[in-house]
Amino acid sequence: MLAVLLITVLFVALSIYFFFRAEKLQHSLLRLNRETSNKLKENTALTKSIALIASYHEEFAKSRLQKLLTNKEQCSGNIELIKPLINNYAIIFSECLKEKGKLPVATKKCFENQGAHDYKEFVNKVIKNDEKIQRLWSSNNIVGFISLVEALLVKYESVETDNVSIQSTLKSSEDYKS
Repeated sequence: MLAVLLITVLFVALSIYFFFRAEKLQHSLLRLNRETSNKLKENTALTKSIALIASYHEEFAKSRLQKLLTNKEQCSGNIELIKPLINNYAIIFSECLKEKGKLPVATKKCFENQGAHDYKEFVNKVIKNDEKIQRLWSSNNIVGFISLVEALLVKYESVETDNVSIQSTLKSSEDYKS
């Protein structure tokens, strides 16, 4: 009889212990589910924000490229080489965002649609000629890509500005001679 009573008390004690343990785990699980839900909402909002920022930056880069291309007679021939890079901005951006080390691979895929030798020409004439641009290209990540596009646009915009100022100086000196 004493053995049955001890087994019953032990069973009741274990039941009470496991009941409170299960309640504690259930509260923990509910808290973690709430946190997960909040993190998913935050993640979705951040993803949408990044996509929006990328699309605005892409539109801005394309408009700057278009402006440079309209003044083509004043620009160097290398401006045509960066056109596939900027026109495929969204694709390269998303590939770089997914994984580090995808910049050359994604860029090469985009250039293959243009022509067989365009990628090699782009690397040789645009990337390897400028140490700063080469460093940005070698960074091989999303920040490097964004900075690379900006540096290329600034470089060609400054070339255009220099060409315009040289032409205006030449024109004013011709006017002065007359």
